[in-house]
This record gives sequence, structure tokens and C-alpha cells, in this order.
Amino acid sequence: MHQRLTLPQLEAFLQLETSASFRDAALQLGVSQPALSRTIQQIETRLGVRLFDRDTRHVRLTAAGEQLRPIAVRLLKDYEESFSDFEAYVEGRAGRVRIAALPSVAATLLPGAVRRFRQSHPGITVDIWEDVGAPVHRVVEEGEADIGIAPPPAETRGLNFRAIYQDALVLVCRGDDPLAKSTRHDWTVFRERPFIAMSPDTGLRSLIDRAFATADVTVDPLFNCKQPATAAALVVAGQGITVLTRLTIEQIRAPELTWCALDSPKASRPIGLVTCPARSMMSPARDFMRDLEIEARALALAAEGS
Repeated sequence: MHQRLTLPQLEAFLQLETSASFRDAALQLGVSQPALSRTIQQIETRLGVRLFDRDTRHVRLTAAGEQLRPIAVRLLKDYEESFSDFEAYVEGRAGRVRIAALPSVAATLLPGAVRRFRQSHPGITVDIWEDVGAPVHRVVEEGEADIGIAPPPAETRGLNFRAIYQDALVLVCRGDDPLAKSTRHDWTVFRERPFIAMSPDTGLRSLIDRAFATADVTVDPLFNCKQPATAAALVVAGQGITVLTRLTIEQIRAPELTWCALDSPKASRPIGLVTCPARSMMSPARDFMRDLEIEARALALAAEGS
């Protein structure tokens, strides 16, 4: 089998074909004329065929050279385009950022951050994957996502976490409920009203249980819902009241519902950026994290003003 040509040899072949002169081609390539002559001889020896007919005045492609020319052009074009794509990726002008997030975060925090990011990075694709906290941590740990947006992971996972938002726990009731007349309540309100609870295996339920313990309030939970939307639907149906987070309420957006702040204690779910220290992060992903922090600050300011 004949040996394949190198990229410099292909360049030399095409430059000589274009210039039709060893002297002019050597000048364009920045090499000596004898060096170019040796390169062409090496090419023809490797391929086992003459590529140029030459005399004292002319250099012309042979039939074999005519066959090689489009192949050489295509190979050099593919090479240049491939490395141009790679350079665009390295410089943050192309590629993708993979995000894993809680559904409530994906519906509230991500849209503004994505809009801001795509204005400054129009060539970057943003992939969004939604699930509850533990699966978000898992996909970041396994390298399926560059950034997770979720509550803190377990220390045993070895992931980095930087909090960017405190998602307050709030009382959720119907808008026509007498409780809605007050903007704030303490946790004792749940002693006398049916409490629609989240399932014990959810992270939100553990936060709620700790708040009840701090307030010294004992409740007999109803239903134990797996999804916040189910708990909200039961509230709309008049089956009781519940506790969700501000971002979750923003995601559900049921017109029949309202929320009230909860005091004594104030409780919140920290939401932050989850990354894997064992994996390198390209500049677009770091830029997206910056935009997420900007959006989180804006949401926090809006929450304080409401």
C-alpha cells in the first residue's frame, strides 16, 4: 500500500500547481527551490506516480496530478474547517453548556439567565435537563451535566456547591381563605388546619419537618404528595393548606392560590451551583454560572420587594 501524504506535502503540491513555477511556489511557501523540488520528488515516490510534467519553462499536472488535486483541496479544506470549529469551541464561540436543574428553578431562574447568556454567546447551545435534587447531583457527578442548580449535595459525593439563592418556605392557601388576609403567619397556624404534606422522601419535607420541630408544632400530615403540583391542586380543591417554596409557587402559578410568609422560624431551601471539581470547565459554562448568579440576585431583590 502506498504511504499517505502529510498536510505540508499536500500544501506544497497545490501551491506548485497554482504557481506553475518551482521558483514562485517556493517563495510562497517560504522554502528554498531545492527543498521544494525534494518535497515533490518525495510525494511522487510515495505515490509511485509522476504528478507534474516539467520542462525548462513549464510545470503542468499530469493526469494523475489532476486526479489528486480535488482530493488535496478537500482534505486541506476539511482540516482548516475542523480546526476552525475547535478554535471556536476553545474561544467560547461554539459548543454547548449542559444544565441540570430542579423543575422550579428551571421555570423561574433559568429563563432570564438563558436570555442573557445567549445574547453574549449566540453560538452556544444550552441543554436543560430537569429532575429533583439527588438526580441533579448524580448527573453532575457522572459528567452528564456541566452545572447543576439544586440544594446542597451530600458531602460524600465530593461535589462543589455555591449557594446563590435562599428559596423561602411559605404557607400556601386559597386566595379566598381567611388566612390570605394576613401577609405573615407563624408555624402554629398548622395546628388547627389540615396540612397537605410532601412525601417524607423529598428534600422539601425534611426542611418542613425541621421547621415544625423548631416551632414546637406537631401536625398530622395528609396525603404525603410526591409532587408540589399535586399538593397545590389539593389546596385548590379545598382539602387543606400546605408549605412550598417561593420558586415552586412561581412555577405552579395557579390563580386560585396565594402565599403568605412564615415566621418563627424563617426557613428556606438553599439553591446553588453544583459542579464537579474533578472535571475541567470551559469558559462558556463559567460565563453561564455568572449569568445565573445575576438572575438569582434579581429574583432575591424582587422577593424582598413583594
